[in-house]
Amino acid sequence: MMRAAVVGADGTIGVKRVHDPTPAEGQLLLRVSACGICGSDLKARSAMPRGTVMGHEFSGEVVAVGPGGIGGWHEGMRAAVLPVFSCGCCSWCTAGEVAHCASARLIGLGGGSGGFAELAVTSSDLSFALPEDLPETHGALVEPFAVGLHTARIAGISHGDSVLVVGAGPVGLTTARWAKELGAKNIVVSDPVAARRELSDQFGATAVVDPKRDELGHEYDVVIDCVGKPGLLDTCIGAAATKGRVVIAGVCAEPDPFLPIIALLKELTVAFSVYYLPHEFEQVIDAFASGSVDPGPLLNGSVPLEALDAAFQSVAASEVAGKILVDPRR
Repeated sequence: MMRAAVVGADGTIGVKRVHDPTPAEGQLLLRVSACGICGSDLKARSAMPRGTVMGHEFSGEVVAVGPGGIGGWHEGMRAAVLPVFSCGCCSWCTAGEVAHCASARLIGLGGGSGGFAELAVTSSDLSFALPEDLPETHGALVEPFAVGLHTARIAGISHGDSVLVVGAGPVGLTTARWAKELGAKNIVVSDPVAARRELSDQFGATAVVDPKRDELGHEYDVVIDCVGKPGLLDTCIGAAATKGRVVIAGVCAEPDPFLPIIALLKELTVAFSVYYLPHEFEQVIDAFASGSVDPGPLLNGSVPLEALDAAFQSVAASEVAGKILVDPRR
């Protein structure tokens, strides 16, 4: 029986003993070494059925390989996880868009037990081997950096672009870092929390803005919403240059009316970004291994399973700059 952080009937999370999972054909069983707390976890928790084990930003050590395992997996290897179970054969899957598979099940978000537990089952073909010398905590940061990479690619960021990133949570920070990698000239990051603005400097920001006090500016080639709150779509449209691109990466579950004529007159491209592709996980791991991208500054400590509920509250209150990891082994 393993320990897991389980969603209760009232939405709170408590640690319980549950049965160890068993990997099926084409699956791996990982002993979780670290799992990040994501902003989408906060928004999804109330919708999760009782008994759900959340957590989708995780990595761990392979302790068992299911029948028919592929990819040369064996016990003792370390893996980062693209947290989806998919059919593997539809047009979406063959294109790498596994999150859009009609039968996709999202690990840690109701489609399979996640990483806030000692053990977790993953798809062997959507798990990615980690270099032996990569720090253990960095494995759990592959997923959030893949989110940022996917967002930057959806935005079409290229050399010389002027970019505004709204929100300096992990999605905003990792997006800013990839904007720098892709050659953006100016990267302005907006966030009302001073600690997050300060941290932005380590992720490529050339300037920071306090939206409570400062003007965001105008004429950005690319504007990216990494918050997900009503009103921000209009804000992003207003900040974009004519023929600019606006990308929504923040999860907003409420109506967000906006004035289309401004976007129309500017002939803006408005796009949305969610999840990632397998090759983006590979690119992130390569960047970590080569040192071209240092994920370390994103880390803001580690807590045991028993502290998960309190950590959720801290993240929800915007008291945290960077990423809190949960270590189920503690």
